Amino acid sequence: MPDISKYATIEPGAKIADDVKIGPFTYIGPHVRIGNGCVIESNVTIVGRTELGDRNRVSPLAVIGVGEGKGAEEGEVVIGQANSIREHATIYGGPPGQPTRLGDDNLVMISCYIGGGATVGNHGILINNTLIGAGAVLEDYVHTSGFILISPGVRVGAYTFTLGYSEIDRDAPPYAMVQGTPYRVRGVNSEKLRRCGFADSSIKAIKQAFHELYNGSGDHANADVLDRLLASDDTDIHVQRLAQSVKNSQKIT
Repeated sequence: MPDISKYATIEPGAKIADDVKIGPFTYIGPHVRIGNGCVIESNVTIVGRTELGDRNRVSPLAVIGVGEGKGAEEGEVVIGQANSIREHATIYGGPPGQPTRLGDDNLVMISCYIGGGATVGNHGILINNTLIGAGAVLEDYVHTSGFILISPGVRVGAYTFTLGYSEIDRDAPPYAMVQGTPYRVRGVNSEKLRRCGFADSSIKAIKQAFHELYNGSGDHANADVLDRLLASDDTDIHVQRLAQSVKNSQKIT
């Protein structure tokens, strides 16, 4: 049987795995599903059509599943496994058929905000007061600093690091370090790539590609360089991914 505090409120219809722990003064709505091994601490609110996979931990005063605008109880959230959602974090539910998604093994720190219909991939770290707009997409291994604003509908590429107090107002490429309001590309997130097992040759190729694409401006990519990278059969697979991402989403000069 779940270990549920007598001071918690669990609405009829909620589905809770047998080994879940739920602390006092927590509220679980009627359409919520909570998987095996989850720990829901005190004063948490989980409503809407929210699904939590296995081994998630939700800290006090977090709020998950509230709908934006009309139909608050209809907000949809799908959360994977082994995430840590810290104090005061808010994850809004997406509209029916467009759920807010949080993948596996993410750390969502204090007072972070994830807007309705946004998607956060796997292995991300969202530092305190990261604000992710509705419909935005963060790919795998994205790491933010504090007080970051990611505008609605924007995509942040995999392995990218956003430095503090930045506004990501347009799509950001993978593998990058970005900073500023509006942001500029400051370099390659080399240390993260090494820790994730990228070969030295690939990191070197990615650095060279960034140097040629942005030529020190850090603003928008050079169209001629981009076309050359896309056309070459010898381009490193990660550089190909970078070039295709830029082609798909960024303004080209």
